[in-house]
Amino acid sequence: MRSENWFVGVLVTLAMGLAAVAAVSGSPDNGEKAGFEGFDSLDEATVSENWKRYFPAQYEGWTRTAEMVETMYGGGGKAEAEDMEIEKINYLEMYPFLIVNYDGFPFSKGYYRSRGHYHALNDVIDTERLPDWDVRPASCIGCKTTDVTKLTAIHGDDWYSMPFSKVVGTNTIGCLDCHAADDATVRHARDWLDEGMAHGTFANIDPEGRTDLVCAQCHTNYHFHAETRKIVLPWTTGLTVEAQLEHYDADRRSDEWVHPQTGALVAKIQHPEYELFHEGQEVNVHSMLGLQCTDCHMPKATGSDGEKYTEHHWTSPLTHVESTCMGCHSNWGEEGVVARSEGVQGRVYKKQNRIGRELADFIEAVGAVRENGGVDEATMTRLQQIHREAQFYWDFIWVENSNGFHNWAEAHRVLDKAEALIKEGMDVLDGV
Repeated sequence: MRSENWFVGVLVTLAMGLAAVAAVSGSPDNGEKAGFEGFDSLDEATVSENWKRYFPAQYEGWTRTAEMVETMYGGGGKAEAEDMEIEKINYLEMYPFLIVNYDGFPFSKGYYRSRGHYHALNDVIDTERLPDWDVRPASCIGCKTTDVTKLTAIHGDDWYSMPFSKVVGTNTIGCLDCHAADDATVRHARDWLDEGMAHGTFANIDPEGRTDLVCAQCHTNYHFHAETRKIVLPWTTGLTVEAQLEHYDADRRSDEWVHPQTGALVAKIQHPEYELFHEGQEVNVHSMLGLQCTDCHMPKATGSDGEKYTEHHWTSPLTHVESTCMGCHSNWGEEGVVARSEGVQGRVYKKQNRIGRELADFIEAVGAVRENGGVDEATMTRLQQIHREAQFYWDFIWVENSNGFHNWAEAHRVLDKAEALIKEGMDVLDGV
C-alpha cells in the first residue's frame, strides 16, 4: 500500500512541521477568561448556553456541530434549507449486508450515521434500536449529555441501572463534559475512563495528562457492566483488537448475542476511534509524532476581536485543512492534502464494505448448512468460532468513524485478518 521511502518522507515532513502544528492548533482553552469565576451549581453548569457569556466564540463553534459538513467519506448529513433538520442517513438502507451481520441485535433495526455532538441526545432518545424508556437502561445516555456529572454527584454509580425515563433530560453533549465547572480547565468527566486506564495496558503512548483524554471518555469501544450497567472500557489486556477480543473471551458481555443464523456468540463493537489512533500492532505516524485528537479536530481560530481561541466545531479536518494539515503538509497544497486523505480513506472504505458483504455471505452459508444439519458438531463449532472472530475484526474497523484514516496501516491489517478468516470458513464449507 505504501513504500518505505514514502513513509520516511511523510515522517520527515511531519517532524519538520510538528512545531508549526502546535503553534497553529495547540490545546483547548483552559478557561482563563476574564470574569469567569465558576458556576454556583452543577444544575447551572450542565446547561451549555450558560457558558456562552464567558466563552462566546467557543460556544458558537459548539452550536455549529448541529450543521454537519459532508466530506467524501464522512459527515452527518445535510439539510435542504437552514431551518430544516439535518438529514438522518440510514446505514441499513445504504449497506443492506448490515441487516445480516447484525441479525438478532438491535443494530439490525435502527442504525443511522452520527450527526454530531449537538444532536447526540436527541438521536439516542429517538433511536429505533432501544426499548421503551421505562425498560431502557439509563447508561445509554452515558456519552450523550452533560447531566452525567450531576447524576454521578447525586447517585454515585447507582444511576446507570435506573430507568432511562428517570434520568433523561434536555442537555446534550456540551461544555461540562470537557471543562470543570469551577475554573473551566480541561478535564474528562467520566470515571470509567480512569478505570480503563488503571489497567495500565497502553503500549504506544502514556495517556496521563493528555488533552485528548476528553475524547477518550466516549470515542472508544465499550460495554456495560453485567450487574451495575456502568460503562466499561475493554482494556484489561490491551487496546488492540486482539487484546479486546481476549477481554470479551474472558466473560459474556452486554453487547454479545447469539447470532440466529449461525448460532455463534458475536459482539457489537462501538466506535474505537481513540484505540485505533493511538494503539495497534501498526503504529500510526501521527500519534507517534505526538499529535492528539485535538490538534486536528480543534484547531486555533481568530475571533472578531482579533484574539485566538480553540475551535469547538468538531468536524472532519478536511473541512479546514488550512488550519490543521497544512502546518505539516504545505508542500502538498490544500487540494493535495484532501486528495491524499480521500485516497487513504477510499481504500479502507472499499475494503471494509467488500468484507462486510463477504461476511454476510458467509453467515448465510453457515446458516443454511446449520438449518439442514449438514455438518458435524466439531465442524459447526469451528465455523461459529470463525464467525465470531471475523465479525469482531471487521466491525472494529467498520464502526470506527475515520474510515481508517486514524491508522490506515492498522485498519488494513485488521480487515485482512477478518477476510482471511472468512476465506478459511468458506473453504471449510466447500469441504462439507
